[in-house]
Amino acid sequence: MHKATLWDRFWKVDVNQDKVYTILRVLQFGTWSDFLELQKEYWMDEILLVAKENYFNLDDLTRNFLNIKYGLDLPLKWTLNEITSGYSLRFQEEIFVR
Repeated sequence: MHKATLWDRFWKVDVNQDKVYTILRVLQFGTWSDFLELQKEYWMDEILLVAKENYFNLDDLTRNFLNIKYGLDLPLKWTLNEITSGYSLRFQEEIFVR
């Protein structure tokens, strides 16, 4: 796993005690190879459960990836452009009913 992914605690990350921290950090900032290495440490069910329970700590790009790849239904935030224009290309719907 890249040191940059766990830059602030790399020397003292415990696989069992820091499970949530490690999973969230790899989902948010890791590379594909980090993700594959994460799957060797934890069951995929554990990874998805942590993502579901802590989705508010993930950005929209990560949430969208997990939604598409694993069929999750993590909520996405509205962007400023979608709010000001009143239309969302991502959701293919009008945001404000006039």
